[in-house]
Amino acid sequence: MCLIALSLLIATPAFSQDVRVCIGSKVVYAANGMVGSVFDYRLEPAAGDIFQTHNDSIIVTWGAAKGVFQLGVRETTIFGCIGDWAFLNVEVIGEYAQFAQPVYSICGNGGVIIDFNKSDFQAYNWVDESVSASGYITKPGIYELITIDHNNCRLSNFIEVIQDPIQVSLGSDIMVCETNFTLHALNTENNHPETVYTWSNGESGISLKQISVSLDIMEDAKYWVRAEHDGCVTSDTITIRACVLPNTPNTFTPNDDGENDVWNIEALIDFPECSVEVFDRWGRRVFVSPRGYPVPWDGRDANGNILPMETYYYIIHLNDRRFREPLTGTITIIR
Repeated sequence: MCLIALSLLIATPAFSQDVRVCIGSKVVYAANGMVGSVFDYRLEPAAGDIFQTHNDSIIVTWGAAKGVFQLGVRETTIFGCIGDWAFLNVEVIGEYAQFAQPVYSICGNGGVIIDFNKSDFQAYNWVDESVSASGYITKPGIYELITIDHNNCRLSNFIEVIQDPIQVSLGSDIMVCETNFTLHALNTENNHPETVYTWSNGESGISLKQISVSLDIMEDAKYWVRAEHDGCVTSDTITIRACVLPNTPNTFTPNDDGENDVWNIEALIDFPECSVEVFDRWGRRVFVSPRGYPVPWDGRDANGNILPMETYYYIIHLNDRRFREPLTGTITIIR
């Protein structure tokens, strides 16, 4: 039988002594034996991993499990003599930070305080200088916390902070010409199923149904929706504009003086599918606009000729289900 001993390269304890290491640490161990011998090693799988650097030495990366584990070595001499397994008892100690949440979320432009078992450590420090002493974090990322426990084990701990994806939108402001309509909360597909939606009139749910609008008063109204989940809140507001037919000016002065040179119908911005036609007194069409009236009429015909000062007739097709009839009237060119 061959006598074998395990030893730390820095300090060489007797084989019978127990040793203590910190969880997560890397330790070099050397085997003492006869010249020319070959050594085999073994370690309980839950304890850590062995990396053999040379025949007579190994590096053990200890895992996160605490307790007493046996590190074994066996020698085979140059003569083929196989010895018995010899073991070194190793106690794995230390404390990792136990964060209150596995992942923290930041709501909007706010921040979050990272909480953990501070009483288990004699000292701790965040590697990122942007983190305050209290653990307040304002940006998403992965942050490293260095802790020193009461066994003097220095450990690295990592926590992830994400931007909470809660979203809600009501879309662009709209004009409504119906006495009752429904608003829907948009862009909610990625929200948590338990997200709560609250509306400005006190109702809740993904949609605000049967909103009543007084078409006689013709006043704009604002509505908002708030989405909330796990302390994170976001909101959006929409203006419901009064249902008013476009105000169509009946004169313009295309004399190139920089003022009122085109027939500008501002209200048509609410009717992106509209088209405008203009006819002279004999019913000949002198102007037709592209869809949406993107370029106001400048008092010229389709060939670019300047039209005389007189009154013309127009038809404005709104192409909007809210207004079934086109707008008609007269427009006068003044030079």
